Amino acid sequence: MNYLMNNIWLILLGIYIISPFDAHPLFLDDLIALGLMLYLRYKKNRQKQQYNNYYSHEKPQPASEAPLTLDESYEVLGVSPSASLDEINKAYKNKIAKSHPDKVSHLSEELQKKARELTLKINQAVDLIKQHKKNINQ
Repeated sequence: MNYLMNNIWLILLGIYIISPFDAHPLFLDDLIALGLMLYLRYKKNRQKQQYNNYYSHEKPQPASEAPLTLDESYEVLGVSPSASLDEINKAYKNKIAKSHPDKVSHLSEELQKKARELTLKINQAVDLIKQHKKNINQ
């Protein structure tokens, strides 16, 4: 609704500026209408940009390395292969708490990128270990 009203106002202001009928005999009212028109257009573009920023999610890029092996997964989490699921979950939470991208958002872009890569690696490791433990228990 807001988008439609904004467009209607833009059209009406454009017609008013072009029309020979004016509220003031000089061009002062046309300048005010032009300023209002530019403001509405700026506001429309800003809302569109905010919408696009909100709904555009970064998709994780595939890691350039080969997939993790089970041994590498245990090393990433810092647990032994004989660790229980509780120990694995505790190690996962500790690693994520330190390297989550939201925790390092105030740092440089390079460090944020490394944090995203490490978080993806940790998530892959946990998924692989849990899948392996699940297959063993079946």
